[in-house]
Amino acid sequence: MKAIENWKPLRCTVAVCSLFILFSPACGYAETAFDTAVALHDKASEQPDAATVEQAKKLLEPLAEKSALAKAYLGSIITIEAAVAAENKNGIKALALLGKGSDLIDEAVSSEPDNADLRFLRMINGYGVSIDSPHNRFKVVRTDLDWLDSRKAQFSPRLQGTIALYKGLYLAKSRMLDEALEAFDTCIAVSPGSPEAAEAEKQLARYSE
Repeated sequence: MKAIENWKPLRCTVAVCSLFILFSPACGYAETAFDTAVALHDKASEQPDAATVEQAKKLLEPLAEKSALAKAYLGSIITIEAAVAAENKNGIKALALLGKGSDLIDEAVSSEPDNADLRFLRMINGYGVSIDSPHNRFKVVRTDLDWLDSRKAQFSPRLQGTIALYKGLYLAKSRMLDEALEAFDTCIAVSPGSPEAAEAEKQLARYSE
């Protein structure tokens, strides 16, 4: 249980969580509540605390009944809640929350498999959970990477950069360094000046040492 108690939550490798709102307006019937929930979610991903998590959950729970994207964000905030539990040395609760949150995200993707917003969210959340906790989500990360990469031409340059960045991160973890470096180069080329490109540059510097 020591590993889960040492787990720190996903601080998104770059601040891309809010890209989903830019990419595709969601939950139009309750946009204000959803936007507030996403802002709380992003705040909690950077600085987890129980109060912020609870506020986000209260907003997302009723929305999740009608919106797959809200359900996915609810799942994501629950994985952040797991980090709070881990910091409080409650490893059993943290593991249970990781499973619950991941299941909700998977349910959302299963209900709308062609929803790119959901694929981006699960990819980013899954990668963070996989590297920062004992809960291995690399299989779904790869699934979403492949899905997004095969459709990358339809996305904005920044979202293409996000795909390339996470492809590089995944490949680096898979010990496929040459392919990872190529993906980081692609990220910089397609989205120059973006936070994703800045992270890709850091990764290139790291692996060039």
